[in-house]
Amino acid sequence: MGWEVWVAAFLSGEPMASEFEKLGFRIFDILAADSVISNAKFDLAWIHHTPVFYELFLTNKIEAAMVVFCSLSPFEPLEAVPAYRGNLDLLLANSIENRNFITKELGLKSDQVVVFQNAVPHIYWDYLKEFHSPVLRSIAVISNHPPLEVLEAAAILKGNGVDVTHIGRGGTPMLMSPNHLLNYDAVITIGKTVPYCFALKVPVYCYDHFGGPGWFNEDNFDLASQNNFSGRGFLKKSPETIFQEIVNGYCGSVRRLDVYRNHAMNSHNLGKNLELLFSQPRMPLPKQLNVTDSKQTLKQHAQYMRLAKILSVREAELSACNKEISRVKSTFSWRLTAPFRVAYNFIRRIWASADN
Repeated sequence: MGWEVWVAAFLSGEPMASEFEKLGFRIFDILAADSVISNAKFDLAWIHHTPVFYELFLTNKIEAAMVVFCSLSPFEPLEAVPAYRGNLDLLLANSIENRNFITKELGLKSDQVVVFQNAVPHIYWDYLKEFHSPVLRSIAVISNHPPLEVLEAAAILKGNGVDVTHIGRGGTPMLMSPNHLLNYDAVITIGKTVPYCFALKVPVYCYDHFGGPGWFNEDNFDLASQNNFSGRGFLKKSPETIFQEIVNGYCGSVRRLDVYRNHAMNSHNLGKNLELLFSQPRMPLPKQLNVTDSKQTLKQHAQYMRLAKILSVREAELSACNKEISRVKSTFSWRLTAPFRVAYNFIRRIWASADN
């Protein structure tokens, strides 16, 4: 949309830092003593984490014509709505479920919290899965936290001739793209990847560590959508049930793909949603707590900042240590002595077994 984007964070590193830099974003360390972001002026500040909000506005004294706080979860403390809300112009929640939690918790009206759903970037609308196999042959489990029942269902699928790939922690971590998703007949996942699949017309079975509805239908879609396609609101399933539902419901899910793509185009189009967000007036928010509660909030933030700085130093030390280990392991002498280390470790294990 033509904006120049700065990114401010307490901790920035791989694998995400290089992805931001590829897009031309400037990354700033909020913990740096001489942060160039101090007293900077912006047209827009878009913030997801409460400590970042406090540090930018209360410590670094930045200014912004419009300040947006987007809560991504009703459960994660870092993503909770700031108790001190001076400077805040617009409060977003990533789902109806989260909005309902925020309005009840803070005593706000429903129209004071805007639902800004996980949405699909423009690149996904340039692709489409045009051929769908009549028989399920390949499936991707996309999760950083797949529950045991999904892993066991994946094993059953493999045993029945279905090729299964796990993308995420414990499998192969990668930045998601249309080309990755289009490689599979179907996907098991939750969250933001669900509308990605809708846009591409890739069948998606919604299930993960919270449980889930499985294949979408008229009976479960609205609740699943309200809960950000997280799987919350539904029961857990056994591995055998997941396997049977995936195999038996695959063809039916293919027949509903046009419905879900149209839904995503209307409700989960990122560019369209941003344009609507910036063009519509919002109801003012209560700006801040009383003096006593504000002091307590700032005291807690100061404690958090001390911990963040300690963590930052330890992260830097660990990074330097890992670099030195990598350097040593890349040397000729390390490679030359590798057979001796293998032999030594083997003999040491034999000695340890003998002692026991």
